[in-house]
Amino acid sequence: MTLAPRSASSPAGIADLATQVARLYFDRGLSKVEIATRLGMSRFRVARLIDGALTGGLVRIEYRDVPSEDVDLARTIEDRFGIDLCGVAAMPATENAVPRVARLAASVLDGLIGPGETVGIAWGSTLAAVVREMPARSDPSIAVVQLAGSSSQIDRDLEPGQVSRLLADRLGGMHHALFAPAFVESRSLRRALLRQPDVADAADRFDTIDLAIVGVGAMPSESGQTSSSLLRSGVLDAETVARLVGLGAVGELVVHPFDAAGQFIAPDLAERAMAIGVPELRRTRRVVAVAAGLEKATAIRGALRTGVVRILVTDAPTARAILAAG
Repeated sequence: MTLAPRSASSPAGIADLATQVARLYFDRGLSKVEIATRLGMSRFRVARLIDGALTGGLVRIEYRDVPSEDVDLARTIEDRFGIDLCGVAAMPATENAVPRVARLAASVLDGLIGPGETVGIAWGSTLAAVVREMPARSDPSIAVVQLAGSSSQIDRDLEPGQVSRLLADRLGGMHHALFAPAFVESRSLRRALLRQPDVADAADRFDTIDLAIVGVGAMPSESGQTSSSLLRSGVLDAETVARLVGLGAVGELVVHPFDAAGQFIAPDLAERAMAIGVPELRRTRRVVAVAAGLEKATAIRGALRTGVVRILVTDAPTARAILAAG
């Protein structure tokens, strides 16, 4: 007796196809678009197959290696700064904090992001690490919005469009890119760009964001070193950076500089920024800041004082430094 080949439309054939698609997505790390191109099907069918693999039990996701937390430090920061939630990764001061903080932040965000929500994300090395740690799901009802424009000077892996696109792929949601530079030369040019459909697609969603994921950039220290991807990229010239430091800037949130008291400064810079504005950030129900490293303690403290950040994920040595200074 000869066995007939399985039809791709039969239940067994569909299960086989879903398994292979899931392997490409979860094991190989291919995006839905890449899988669709490789297999000659639509991105939406790929999303349905991945969703079916999860709901049908073909794929089981287990959460492992979530760093232990210092709950006491976290509660102290919540009380001191009046924020809604703090996650503190327990770790020694001698270890690189970013990997543990990224894993903890991904776990926190996975629990916070719900169906049908609009999620905004900024950029930077820490946020790129967080996105890589996000558990994969398939939820086309989620919208992911790029919160700041880009620049050819930014490393490809840290580029805002790349970070937001990868998050959309990890969530199985729709991606809304902001096709614009980080800064333009005038307010009038900014207004003109915001009227362009490719820019407006993302910018018009800034007022509807349910959860914003941001990093905290630190201004240069006396040694001249900086812990801000924005400044390291060279998007702002040395003269502008020196002016900001002279005005008392200690850090920046989504390209918006602030001082140690949590006051946003240099409004002229904000007027040229192709990014979500401070008023829109304040209206966002949940702004999650992810930042790690002792060199960022002063900047994180200032960011908490802005009143914009409602949720913080950091590491234990940095949390102690934040509290030690007051």
